[in-house]
Amino acid sequence: MSAPEIKIPDLSIAERLIYCSVKLTSFAKGVPIGTGTGFFMDFAETGDSRIPTIVTNKHVVEGSDEVSAYFHFSENNRPSGMICECRMQLTQNSNVDHPDDNIDLCAIPIGGLLNHYLHSDSPIFYLSVDASIIPSDEDWNYFDAIEEVMMIGCPNGLYDYFNNLPIVRRGCTASSMSKRYNGKEEFMVDMACFPGSSGSPVFIYDRTGYLDRRNGIYALGKARLNLVGVLYSGPQISNDGQIILARPTKIVVSSMMHLGNVIRSSALHGIDAAVRDIISSGSASTSLTGPAITASVLSRR
Repeated sequence: MSAPEIKIPDLSIAERLIYCSVKLTSFAKGVPIGTGTGFFMDFAETGDSRIPTIVTNKHVVEGSDEVSAYFHFSENNRPSGMICECRMQLTQNSNVDHPDDNIDLCAIPIGGLLNHYLHSDSPIFYLSVDASIIPSDEDWNYFDAIEEVMMIGCPNGLYDYFNNLPIVRRGCTASSMSKRYNGKEEFMVDMACFPGSSGSPVFIYDRTGYLDRRNGIYALGKARLNLVGVLYSGPQISNDGQIILARPTKIVVSSMMHLGNVIRSSALHGIDAAVRDIISSGSASTSLTGPAITASVLSRR
């Protein structure tokens, strides 16, 4: 008698979200200098055309000439259990920076990497965050003063090494998302945020209902999913009581305040515009295929 077939369920929304994030390690001349988080996102989508990237903070890759990430291989449109470490060589033109110098966001194109494995026996398993879940300009006005949020990343470089998966943290907004915190396109979250969390996507994911302020009802039984921002820093308090806004990892006698500064996800439209400008200029074939890579395959875990 043969064993019964085990049916593997489709990936849930929560599972899809965790496969969108990836741990990043920055190197300078072969020496690791820091860790951060990135997430997969497509830009300049037109029909079947798109530019796949890893979004992170500018400071995560600043000063590095190489960044590494671990990718899942795909089997029947699911992670196969086989993992590949890819080291991407960074140059002056390998990243697409947000055009505003004050917005700490950039994107690393990975189309060349994905195409490299696309026609092999083991293509890369790639799930990107859909731009459609970024709130519209009007949507921001309807968020409540306090909202529950979820961040997916690799605090202090911590992640599930065996399964190559990030860490999920939950908290709430510490400033109103409908207001621009200190006049900037950002808000604060009440959540333990550590170096390595930089670049983590921040979501609202209500599974069983939420307050629909636009229509003045509680949408019982309805789900809500929004990409609301990207963590880029967190205030620390030093041993002399001074508050420090820390971005890159620093050796300093200080304590985390369990708060984080989050760039509004609307800022990602600026990267999309920058990518489209590169395409319009005719230089996309060289600058948007992505950096040169070296890869090593890890055995099934």
